[in-house]
Amino acid sequence: MSPRQEVELLDACRILFPTAEINRKFLGYIQPEGLKNAYRNRAWECHPDACDEIVGKTERVELFRRSVEAYKLLNSFLKERKPDLPLRHARPQRKPAFHRPVPVKRPENEQYYIGPKPSIELKLGLYLYYSGVVSYQSVVQALIWQRSLRPPLGDFACQWGWLNEKDVSAILASTEIVGSFGERAIALGLLTQSQLNLILLHQRSRQQPIGNYFIEQNLLTELTLRHHLRELDKHNKQVRDSRP
Repeated sequence: MSPRQEVELLDACRILFPTAEINRKFLGYIQPEGLKNAYRNRAWECHPDACDEIVGKTERVELFRRSVEAYKLLNSFLKERKPDLPLRHARPQRKPAFHRPVPVKRPENEQYYIGPKPSIELKLGLYLYYSGVVSYQSVVQALIWQRSLRPPLGDFACQWGWLNEKDVSAILASTEIVGSFGERAIALGLLTQSQLNLILLHQRSRQQPIGNYFIEQNLLTELTLRHHLRELDKHNKQVRDSRP
């Protein structure tokens, strides 16, 4: 890979993954499914039709165009990328011990799965559970951790001019309405379902990858996580290919 190509790829990552720490390692970490999700979220966020006002539409059109180009560039890179091929100046790796999960001391009284994986598409947390790598309790804690780090819906709605602080206070105070913050906002007529969908997509794009939790808790190393991400991609592809 030439220096120019690397710079172009890193710039493309910064467009589609605006909150991630972009470096050469990130190019090795990114997976096709994650790229598709990031592109969908970015497209929803900056699509010109998502803006009701004329002001800012020109910027949205330009960002949408750059997002499309970034996706095409990264998608081509992933198709040509060889597994475990070191990037420029990366230290060569020996034939890896990380193809086997690093053994960890399993806490007592936690539920680990034993048996074949289900023939359905899986998210990373459940894939690790059904692989016997992490406990069911760890998956639940990882989901709680991930959700706790999501920026509040009200913050995005205020930034985009769909709500103000008074509206947010009214939604939070409407405890008689059963449901989430977004559902209350719709019931009060302060947000539409389309607006809520856009906010939720944007919120999910800003959340931390669930794999980071397992690394922080020393349940997996970064290299082992990358191995499982590749295996997850293979599993989901086999499931899709087996459908009639």
